[in-house]
Amino acid sequence: MSAPTLVREALAGRGSDTPVKGTKKARDQPVESHGGPIDLKPWRYGDTSAANDAMLMFRGNPTHTFYGVGPVPEKEPEIVWKYRMEDFESLYYGTPHVWAGTGWTGQAAYLDGYVFVGSQGRSFYAFEAETGKLRWRFQSARQIKSSVCLYDNKLYFGSVDDWLRCLDARTGEVLWRLNTGRDLDSSACVVDGKLYIAGENGHARCLDPQTGELHWKYFVGAINRGKKTGSYGSETSPAVVGDEYYTATYDGELFRLNAQTGEKVWIAKTGGDTDASPVIWEDFVYTATEEEAPNVYCFAREDGRKVWEAKRRRGFWSTPAIVDGTLYITSDYNRCYAFDARTGDEKWAKQLGGPSWSSPAAVDGKLVFGDVNGHLWCLDQKTGDEIWKKKLGGHVHSTPVIMNGRIYIGTAAGTFYCLG
Repeated sequence: MSAPTLVREALAGRGSDTPVKGTKKARDQPVESHGGPIDLKPWRYGDTSAANDAMLMFRGNPTHTFYGVGPVPEKEPEIVWKYRMEDFESLYYGTPHVWAGTGWTGQAAYLDGYVFVGSQGRSFYAFEAETGKLRWRFQSARQIKSSVCLYDNKLYFGSVDDWLRCLDARTGEVLWRLNTGRDLDSSACVVDGKLYIAGENGHARCLDPQTGELHWKYFVGAINRGKKTGSYGSETSPAVVGDEYYTATYDGELFRLNAQTGEKVWIAKTGGDTDASPVIWEDFVYTATEEEAPNVYCFAREDGRKVWEAKRRRGFWSTPAIVDGTLYITSDYNRCYAFDARTGDEKWAKQLGGPSWSSPAAVDGKLVFGDVNGHLWCLDQKTGDEIWKKKLGGHVHSTPVIMNGRIYIGTAAGTFYCLG
């Protein structure tokens, strides 16, 4: 192994390629359990984390193009139920800090009448979707910022404590866990019976979702910069289709890897920290970049050629939504934009009351997303006109889940909501 490779691997942190099986130790059990195991139906979605009647992962499927099931309320929705999540107190660069609620990306999952979601308060929750009754709560050592992936009635999520965990969705018990070596904001997806994820230790990974055993990993780098911890490697959630795996990095690179082997196919330059997750649509892959190079990008899947870019101010943390040839994205510049997905031409721009890092859910001809001023917005997809706006409080960085007329979303003030 060459000296540069040894240095890179050392910078990537220790971590492990060997999963730890679930045990009867307290760390592998839920800290709360009510009403016995959840009654989930036998798994019926094949060998992938995608469905058209459930929300199984961040942005709905491995191409990040499913956003929920309507109807979306035509007027400001009411609070059906709410739950005040546990907080977590720690030192943040030497200063006491309270972590609360859901953050970026922080999207819940929905299956068979249950909602599953992790929180910055280091807890992971299973709720009854209709009543908000807590069925179980698992507690991590640190904040849970990644969105959960649901596959084969198992839950997969990362944590700032560096661990990727697989939990039994019925009970909240840990089946296996893997120490990735650094923070894990990336959210997993499952395609053809394989689990894909990235991470801030600079590795893209493909694992066996049943056991956590490694199929392959590839070093995408981006871990030798970052003025603060948490700004390393790949925070994006990989997009996967067929033999194509896409993830982007802090160093401003979008990778296409071979999903079967982990070999590099091409690298495209984005010019800055890229936390917006890739979106695959038709012959293109899309992403967006933060303030260093505040652009929305469209690249050709075949060779990584840049098809178009749209430059705006202050950058993007939101992951785009694409519906019927239109790309929708919110920005740190107090805007929500609609672009032609093929040409990059702007269709409309809606000025908001503040920045938005929330990835918009495009459902039923409407866009639903949050902003840093604590509002949940609903816009008309065609015009960008406001349909309604609801004050929830706190930063609303998370992505909403819309299922059958209900909206499930958390805030950084510490409360998780069901609206309808």
